[in-house]
Amino acid sequence: MRKKNGHKKTIFWLILLVLVFLVVVYFRGALGPRQQNEQQATALAEKYAHITKKTDYYEYQRGNSGYHTVVGQNKQGEKLYAVVSNNNRKINVLSADKGVSAKQAQDAVVSKRKPKKVLNVGLGMDKKGKKPLWEVTYLNQKGNLCYTLLSFKDGVVTKEIQNL
Repeated sequence: MRKKNGHKKTIFWLILLVLVFLVVVYFRGALGPRQQNEQQATALAEKYAHITKKTDYYEYQRGNSGYHTVVGQNKQGEKLYAVVSNNNRKINVLSADKGVSAKQAQDAVVSKRKPKKVLNVGLGMDKKGKKPLWEVTYLNQKGNLCYTLLSFKDGVVTKEIQNL
């Protein structure tokens, strides 16, 4: 009788160990690309935007173009956004005091659209790579995916897509 219980315990612990291992592998694979993108963007922001203290990170994906934005401060304490293209070939450095913040962009969408849940706020560039935009992605009250693009400069809505 004791051998059967000991055998069952061993099997239980082996199954539990395998499940824990699979969960760790799954989450490492899922989070790996984001962490790698963040590390690369941060290194470029430190080198070219002279950001010395990173405070936040955003991802922005619009069609074929995407951006990784590192938020931080330079040696003078000025808050900056380093907007790095997906291919790491172009970096736009923006002074935070020249535009609206992520919170202001999100608050504008929340106040106007009353979403059920905000999924993401990210800073990127328009299709031509000239104008910085905040993207707020959210679920509306019906649970449909929606997004709003707002100008970084003044927070004006430039594009909205509802009920995807």
